[in-house]
This record gives sequence, structure tokens and C-alpha cells, in this order.
Amino acid sequence: MIKKIVTPINVIFLFWGLILLTFSESYPQYTRYFLYASILVILPVMIINLIKQRKEDKLNYTTNFQSAVYRIIFMAVLLVIMYFITKQNHI
Repeated sequence: MIKKIVTPINVIFLFWGLILLTFSESYPQYTRYFLYASILVILPVMIINLIKQRKEDKLNYTTNFQSAVYRIIFMAVLLVIMYFITKQNHI
């Protein structure tokens, strides 16, 4: 059971969160840029993973790629909804 919890991706997310907390406490003016850099790092990794899933789907006739795309679309819709819910009218 512990092998399922302690995976390399979970350890990476843990360190990313700890670094984000450290940045936001120590250097609050750089938090935005840290998040921008995180997006720039995550997007190529995500694209490479989707390409691998698509190749695997073609070889094994599975639907991993399709379900991954549906998850991405679902999360994008949730993020847009949360953005409009929390949007404040700044002057």
C-alpha cells in the first residue's frame, strides 16, 4: 500500500508545494513568477505524457488518451467556473 502512495510524481508534488509555501512566506513578490514557471514546466511534461498515451492507445486499442483528454477538459471547465465565481471587480 505504501508503494502506491509514495510514487515519484507524488514526491515531486510534495516538494513543489513545500517550495511554493517557502516562496510565498519568504518572497511574496515572486510567488506569481514561481507559478508561471511551474506552468511552463508542467505543460511540456503533460504534452509528452499525452503523446505516449495516444501511441499506447493505437497499439493496444485502449481509451486512456480519450479519458485523459476528458479529464483535462473537465478540469478546465471547473477552473473557468471557479474563476468567475471568485472574480472580484477591481477598480
